[in-house]
Amino acid sequence: MNVAHDFVADQLKLLLPNLVDKNHVLTQAAIYYSMLLGGGCALYLSFATLSFLFFFVWKAKTFYPVKPPRKDLGKQARHELRIALSQLPLMAFLMMPFPVLAHRGFGKIYYRVEDYGWGYLLLSIPLFIAVTDGFIYFIHRGLHHPLIYKHVHKLHHTYKWCTPYSSHAFHSVDGFSQGVPYYLFIFLFPFHNLLWVCMFLFVNFWTISIHDQVDFGIMSWFFNTTDHHTIHHTDFNYNYGQYLTFWDRLGGTYRKGRQTHTITGRRVGGAPAA
Repeated sequence: MNVAHDFVADQLKLLLPNLVDKNHVLTQAAIYYSMLLGGGCALYLSFATLSFLFFFVWKAKTFYPVKPPRKDLGKQARHELRIALSQLPLMAFLMMPFPVLAHRGFGKIYYRVEDYGWGYLLLSIPLFIAVTDGFIYFIHRGLHHPLIYKHVHKLHHTYKWCTPYSSHAFHSVDGFSQGVPYYLFIFLFPFHNLLWVCMFLFVNFWTISIHDQVDFGIMSWFFNTTDHHTIHHTDFNYNYGQYLTFWDRLGGTYRKGRQTHTITGRRVGGAPAA
């Protein structure tokens, strides 16, 4: 992200040579806020829309889930879009100090693979998933506490049956609290700059994919797959994890998911067609 920041700052410097100082904290804050908001909206609108169109429209005969009823789909999707697009600017503002601090040298982002070697680079991927999943499990479970839930997390649970647009339909404080672990990681562990960008893309893609109600059953004993998260929305007190089933098993909140389709699209185990 630092490279993208410097590119934007240099272009602004050419346009406004007397106003832009890329080393000034306010310039950095403005650029990172714009990157977070623009990138977040672009990824959400593109990935969620492609997922929605593929599973709920183009291939609806194969993949459309039992609920929501088709007659209510458009209304729900529009409402989820309004929630997400109204809250993403606030989420980006709350998140903005973290990349600014990292840019100013307080994080552990590095740029040369040889600084830590290929072994650490590859190991840092499962480390990132394991560490952030642990943080998110406890944060997510805390968001379901009665004193917090109705004020913060209830908005995300407006609908029991998800669509891809549900993925980012959060209260801003909710989205911030579950997004913080990804930034905490780069203050705790060295992480390569390009890998950080790749994981940013992965996190958004995964978040959308677990809300589409289509579960291909890939290592679902280990990964928190789509139906695990569907169960979280329908039954509320289970499957708080984001990526792994480990913490739910340990915390007594695990409920087994059900594969809905094979990788070729065939419905599995009597999964009903809509």
